[in-house]
Amino acid sequence: MASRRDELNAYSFARKRTNAAFLKPLPNGSIESAPKPLKAVVPSVVMGALVCVGFGAYGIFKPVAPQGWDTVGVNVLVGDKSTTRYVVLQTKDANGKTEKLLHPVLNLASARLLLDPTKFQVVKVKESELDGKMTHGAAVGIPYAPDRLPDASGVDKPKTWAVCDRPGSGENSKSQQAVFVLDGKDKQVIDDTRKGKLDFHQALYVEDPDGVKWLVDHNGFAFQMIADGGLAADQKAGVKHTDTEADRSLRRIIFGSQAEPQQVTAEFMNTLVKSPYPISMPKVPNAGQTTTDSSVPAEARKVGSILQTSDGVKYVVVQDGVEQVSNFISNLLEQGTNAAAVNGGSSAALKPVQVATGSVHPKPDATNHPATFMGTIMGITNPWPTETVTAANDFAHGSQTGGLTSPTKDGVSCSVYKGTATKYPGAEQLGFANGVPDMTTWVGKDYPAKIAAGSTSYVTPGSGLLYQQVDTNSQKSGSLFLVTDTGLRYSVPVNNDSATSSGSDKQEIGQAQLRLGYKDAHPPLLLSAWSKLLSAGPSLDVHTASQPQAS
Repeated sequence: MASRRDELNAYSFARKRTNAAFLKPLPNGSIESAPKPLKAVVPSVVMGALVCVGFGAYGIFKPVAPQGWDTVGVNVLVGDKSTTRYVVLQTKDANGKTEKLLHPVLNLASARLLLDPTKFQVVKVKESELDGKMTHGAAVGIPYAPDRLPDASGVDKPKTWAVCDRPGSGENSKSQQAVFVLDGKDKQVIDDTRKGKLDFHQALYVEDPDGVKWLVDHNGFAFQMIADGGLAADQKAGVKHTDTEADRSLRRIIFGSQAEPQQVTAEFMNTLVKSPYPISMPKVPNAGQTTTDSSVPAEARKVGSILQTSDGVKYVVVQDGVEQVSNFISNLLEQGTNAAAVNGGSSAALKPVQVATGSVHPKPDATNHPATFMGTIMGITNPWPTETVTAANDFAHGSQTGGLTSPTKDGVSCSVYKGTATKYPGAEQLGFANGVPDMTTWVGKDYPAKIAAGSTSYVTPGSGLLYQQVDTNSQKSGSLFLVTDTGLRYSVPVNNDSATSSGSDKQEIGQAQLRLGYKDAHPPLLLSAWSKLLSAGPSLDVHTASQPQAS
């Protein structure tokens, strides 16, 4: 009789044979080679579990909307498909109940004005989440406010400003004008003498809308040219001057007989540093008489004669010796009325007498340094150019500057402000209590930066400036403005402009600047002559930003 063990073995054999019949083992194999079902099921179950865990983790770490996305007054929400921007604001319904509303916002500047500047961030959210989880309110914001704001780290750093005039397209047409606010690589062009920046041998020859001719040196100083020194003093006192033949002769000596002045706008002239001391024809007292200084060479003993040493330094002979003289003033003495006095009425130009450097013994001044002829005017250092100059904007003939090497019909002249000022001795006497603006001048065949057709302003993309607009150089503060790469200037209120009435006025002062992200900025001063060259955009204030556009 079969034992219990035999029955168990028989059962196991029958089960294996049945499984083998269904699972079809190899033809030449035994029933032991049949596949085992659990070896396939268990890995599948494990893999399925891992996939579920993975999708769960993805849902946790990348949800439809980040946690806290709907917090009031914190985030700029951007729809993932439409890229529409929203802000969450708190309001009261008709029953006085407080509720949160999702408002479309017109631009980034408006959004920043409505949000907490310490928590501000941009958050991308699924459209389905935005559409289904919160009540939508009316669109809010300031129309035409900027959609891109300058970075806070550079918003108060100096920028290079340039106003550029070019002749009109037709005869007797007005000058064309464009204004530039340059930063980074853009300003390198306008600061390179190889590309048009003027040096001390060049000047602009311009005519303002009133017909007055001016010399504008490489530092942006503008000088009238009035031959008679007495009339020049009257002009300083505010007496209107009528052009004379002597004035025209003076201009020919300075710029040559071919150069014609370029007509520029009043706005262009207002950006320049206008010297109160016009350039006049210098006079040497007692010109033509004999000097008492016996060390002067015999051929140059006449007062008014010019000496030139081997190293190029020039001196003028005066009654009791010789004084050093700048090349600019020397050129006027060699060709003007002084030359006629020295030459006994002849119209010939004076030729400097060549002398050895060591043979000249100039008169000492009060500091025991060599005296300079006309070195000071009215107690300040003479602001006239020191070198002979050519008209850099002589477009008809080409001035051979870096920016204008051949003739052109529509060249460009620019007044350039570097955004900084320097305090010189005597600057306050000229009306520059905050320092003399650091300026240059520039010429070229085209504008210093490419400008869109029909546009009259250009700001380096991504750049901008937060500044205080002042009317005079003596003001210490002024109205706050923000310039962005839209080419517009936006008023930024500094008073209490909050949309709420809570908090003190002191706490609310400067809220617009704070909310725009410029808490630590120190806006520099900028003269209105430059500021107003840019068109004005809307005011950037909190109250206006919160107004529904339907109202």
